Amino acid sequence: MMSEKAHVVAVPFPALGHAIPLLDFVKQLASHGLTVSCVTTAANLPRLQNQMGNALSSGLDIHFVVIPTPVVEGLPEGIESFDKVPTEQCNLIFDLASALEHPFDRWLEGVLEKEGLEERGAPVCVINDVLLGWSMDVSKRHNIPSVVFDTYGAFGLSLLNSAWLSASQNVLKQEGETLVLSLDLPAPMRLEKHEIDAGLFDPFMMSIIGRLQSLNQGSGMLVNTFEELEDDYLQHLRNLTGKMVWSIGPLLPRNCFGGAVKGSSRGKMADIGEEELVRFLDSQRSCSVVYISFGSQTFLTEEQSKALASGLEASGQPFIWAIKVSPKMESGTSDAPIDLARTYLPEGFLERTKNRGLVIWGWVPQLVILSHPSAGAFMSHCGWNSMLESVTLGVPLITWPMYADQHFNSKLAVESGNGIQLCEHRTGIPDMHRVKEVLNLVLVEEKGKEMKRVAEKLKSMARKAVEYGGSSKANLQDFVSEIQKLEMARKSIARRAYSKPQIQEDFVPEIYQLSVSKTI
Repeated sequence: MMSEKAHVVAVPFPALGHAIPLLDFVKQLASHGLTVSCVTTAANLPRLQNQMGNALSSGLDIHFVVIPTPVVEGLPEGIESFDKVPTEQCNLIFDLASALEHPFDRWLEGVLEKEGLEERGAPVCVINDVLLGWSMDVSKRHNIPSVVFDTYGAFGLSLLNSAWLSASQNVLKQEGETLVLSLDLPAPMRLEKHEIDAGLFDPFMMSIIGRLQSLNQGSGMLVNTFEELEDDYLQHLRNLTGKMVWSIGPLLPRNCFGGAVKGSSRGKMADIGEEELVRFLDSQRSCSVVYISFGSQTFLTEEQSKALASGLEASGQPFIWAIKVSPKMESGTSDAPIDLARTYLPEGFLERTKNRGLVIWGWVPQLVILSHPSAGAFMSHCGWNSMLESVTLGVPLITWPMYADQHFNSKLAVESGNGIQLCEHRTGIPDMHRVKEVLNLVLVEEKGKEMKRVAEKLKSMARKAVEYGGSSKANLQDFVSEIQKLEMARKSIARRAYSKPQIQEDFVPEIYQLSVSKTI
């Protein structure tokens, strides 16, 4: 029996920071009447299911497909995500991601062979993470359109792409301490030393960025951003690729666009009860608390943590600090909190700051904190997800970029007027006096009030973008419309050809090509 709904396949990269926004988009597609299959591995399945919240029980047509996990030398069984490995061994997850090509190919081939028997029907489009270029090769082999899902911003992605091209073609322009990027950019971009990842051009980092060369493949691109935030660079991506580029962000839970967020399950299970967290926030003044978190894949050294703690203490400002310690892949229990405190914090720090500071060892409900009226600043590594959460919830940024696009995101925040940079790179040691100066500037001084006004303006634009009539809402509807056209074409071919449909070669360019003529 042929399905009445269009079937789309989503393939996330094995990292929570990449998977979470794609799953948020999957919910939106399913709520617009599509069937969606999410491809994952066994160890990642429970974590992705947890991100769905009530979506799976609400009747949305979302399914998880578990493909076999390849064996990767050096990667223990059951370790299948970025946040599960130490930073220095993250190459193992890239190896795992590359090795998923074959099992995905076999699964997709099996689905197509069973078409007509499967309730969901054959997929009409594959949506793959920007780092999984092989997914487009697999889709092409099976005559299925593919669309890139960009988990970076348009600005950051454009600069990363230009950096890779410039390095691979040996045309990097350096003027003293300044680097000039120009290849595949709308205008040359002059970057100071502190605006560039110190390791951006080492072989491993360049091999990662080289995966972005899938930009010109596929039938289009979905970008987790909104027109009003990055209009120039979204248009640049359209010009660069010659394909349709849909800005469909910010991709966040629906309750982020109202008042205070409650009961957020985004990310891992929190290591603090929400009631305790809100009780602390309620006890603080409006816009007075700095929230500190460096994402799921960045871990401060003991020296960096102690230096930052000294600055926090000297500032006298309220804070919430989520401290994550680099995971260990070997078996055994993790250190107890008391041992972590002795290792990563100055002696007596917790006692001296207990009335105005809250330290959490692990994960926190970040959206609950940022949406609370007492949140005054967000000290962040400037990962794109955190950037969008800050923008959507109207919280100024204190930036400490660590890797790759995070430096470009920091530059975007500073130049937009809602950010100030604290440290310049991942090996930097925060100066106590600089920490105190920056916190007082953002939370107390007139400069901080101006940053807050800019943040509120961006917040308003972000919310309008996802409302009816907004740019992201219109782009979402346009993308769904294109998927429905593909489904109509599939059914037309099935009726005209065989009981087991095959796509005719001369028909592919006309129908199985997403439209590139429309831009929002």
